[in-house]
Amino acid sequence: MRLLQNLGALSIVYVCALGAAAQIVGEQNATLAFKVVSGGNDNYFLRDNLTSAQLLLTSANSTSAARRLVVALPAGNSGALTYFLPKNDSSNPTSTSALNVTLVEGSFRSATADYFNVGVQADLAFDRNATLGVTIIGAVRAMRDYVEGNGVMHEIFNYTLASYNDTSLRLHRRWINTTSPESSTHKGADLFLTVPSGSSARLAVTPGNNGTWTPPTVDIIVPAGGEQGATVRVAVVTNETSLPGLDTQRLFLPESTNGSQALQTALKGLASGVSDAAKQVSFLTYADKFTAGGWRFLTYFGRDSLIALRLLMPTLTSEAIESALGAVIERTNSTGALCHEETIGDYASFVNMQNNRSDLGNEPFYDYKMIDTDLLLLPAMSHYFLDLAQGNGRGNHFLGLNATLQNGTYAEILNRTIFYNLGRATPFAQSPNVSNLIGLRPGQPVGNWRDSNEGLGFGFYPFDVNSALVPASLRATQALLEAGVLGFTGLNASAVADVARVWEAEAPKLFEVTVGAEAEARLENFVHAANLSESLLEEGASNASGNGGGAGNVSFYALSLKADGSPVEVLNSDMGFNLVYGANVSREFLRHVVDALKPYPRGLLTNVGMVVANPAYASNTTLIDTLDRAAYHGTVVWSFQQGLMASGLARQLGFCSSNATSSVDVNPAPSPAPEWCADETFVQSVRDAQARLWTAIRGAEDEIYSEVWSYSFDNATGTFGVADLASLSPSGTESDAIQLWSYGFLGLVDPSGNSTRSM
Repeated sequence: MRLLQNLGALSIVYVCALGAAAQIVGEQNATLAFKVVSGGNDNYFLRDNLTSAQLLLTSANSTSAARRLVVALPAGNSGALTYFLPKNDSSNPTSTSALNVTLVEGSFRSATADYFNVGVQADLAFDRNATLGVTIIGAVRAMRDYVEGNGVMHEIFNYTLASYNDTSLRLHRRWINTTSPESSTHKGADLFLTVPSGSSARLAVTPGNNGTWTPPTVDIIVPAGGEQGATVRVAVVTNETSLPGLDTQRLFLPESTNGSQALQTALKGLASGVSDAAKQVSFLTYADKFTAGGWRFLTYFGRDSLIALRLLMPTLTSEAIESALGAVIERTNSTGALCHEETIGDYASFVNMQNNRSDLGNEPFYDYKMIDTDLLLLPAMSHYFLDLAQGNGRGNHFLGLNATLQNGTYAEILNRTIFYNLGRATPFAQSPNVSNLIGLRPGQPVGNWRDSNEGLGFGFYPFDVNSALVPASLRATQALLEAGVLGFTGLNASAVADVARVWEAEAPKLFEVTVGAEAEARLENFVHAANLSESLLEEGASNASGNGGGAGNVSFYALSLKADGSPVEVLNSDMGFNLVYGANVSREFLRHVVDALKPYPRGLLTNVGMVVANPAYASNTTLIDTLDRAAYHGTVVWSFQQGLMASGLARQLGFCSSNATSSVDVNPAPSPAPEWCADETFVQSVRDAQARLWTAIRGAEDEIYSEVWSYSFDNATGTFGVADLASLSPSGTESDAIQLWSYGFLGLVDPSGNSTRSM
């Protein structure tokens, strides 16, 4: 369940009770302040003239014994994580009453401290005695490692007890890269606990007896009868540089923008900030980069930025679009590969040490292991400069800008990426066989958005990269060459088109899977293994239309190919990439899309969304467990994948007949139109699939802007419900409350022309 609450703007002068250690100074002007309830957590967000931050606190109705507090700041991707545990009541040692910790309304605000430290603070109300559990201070990535790594943390991230008494506590993390003795007390992050004036709570602190190896025992004492006034103030501060944000007016086009009726519908409430979703996107976007999601990914991710940009682009200003594009180009490496993830702050020092480059200190570490990010930039640029009014005539200016993170103009840097992508694509064009597809980088288990070996079904050649993104990047390069935007490359547009044509025609064939008479038996086995009901098969059989149910062979595109070319027989959602980015999507391809958008487990659609993987037809039945409903990229729903599929279907259908009511984006139709457009029966089958998809999307409309969710299944009713992934995942992987690419839905309306915000 996901609930939104606008906390309003703060404009106050406040001095807190942290003494000289941490204090608010001057007037605070909160440009963003809102709350999102998601996944059993209350998430509070703040941006003002000092900082940006997210605070997560376990919701009061959680059944967990512990209460978790997370503070995450984009500044240095830093923050703190701690658990409050119930402490046995000495008068009733056998008491099993749950601890309740709640945030005092209006208390979440920015704070400053000595040595230019900036962060946030909030007052927490405790209803009984508590003790401080595992605490991590400093890098958000270290916090992620602990939560998702079975409670393991490197000792280098241990903190020290800096000072304490019965009303005040300071826990200090000295940054790894502390360059002088004079800076050791402030180059880092601090977690403060203090008892504000009027609170009945007290702190009982017992230092550890083995340095940082044994943490102190910190108890929060709530005297009998003092529960109503037992508050403790928590502050997290760091001296990392805060990032200048993009407010909603700089981010979104004004409502007065000329465009289709659908665009007018989509823009309502965005630039003005009336829309809660607009504020949430604003929190994730900054003048020099977009961040991926909160709390776990409040830093730059190239893939997330580019996919979110492509979906949101028709609603965005030139400033916002060029901020995202520039961030990608700035982080290009010497070969032309694009950065997947930027590691900054204290964790950058740790990564540099692990790479035997301690000499780099805390210089950012740029990760280039992914193979899909490189292919997403040119399609985004082509769409912006050639299709949208915002980019009209801006190509030369943008490409002439000088980079700030490296030497050279954007054009010079982009030139490397263009030739890098063309060089990787040429061997397949010359000899279209499996070995010339683009596979994972040597020694890497990941390469596309599925982000794990398990997510790809242990494959080597991802479907989306090879069938959709390689030809899309080539076609975008061709279009930009023909328009004169890339004249500096010296490339011939026709030669690039020839390479693209081979990929479009030959790559999808290599991923084709056909399951014969055994399909029905595999489905029945899957239903039993996944603890579903056979009634789901009966429901889907009437609409199977050649996709099982005894009506013939089942055909679909493999999730990936093994190194030897054998397919990973997992029905999947990645066809959405082809629909959004593809220049020549065939009738046969769309037929596979229509078949996939059938009820699960024959297809991908549940009544609470579209699952991204379905191993029901796999001959390798171990994939049923590998890609189950507890797996991060298993039979779970990713909101951005639904947005991608919905956007792609609208684009492809728009090639047959333009619809100003339901087409927010501008997608010039190819000439001639696709041959399948003349087949009214076939076009209607695509529209029917589109309608089924939107029905599934509406079934979990409260989750639409969150990252990922799983399902529960009610055998009595034969229906699915939304389930929190974190409660199912054996590794503790959880969903972010807000995720940038999930807001791609802001650039969409449903087939009837309704905004996704009015679902």
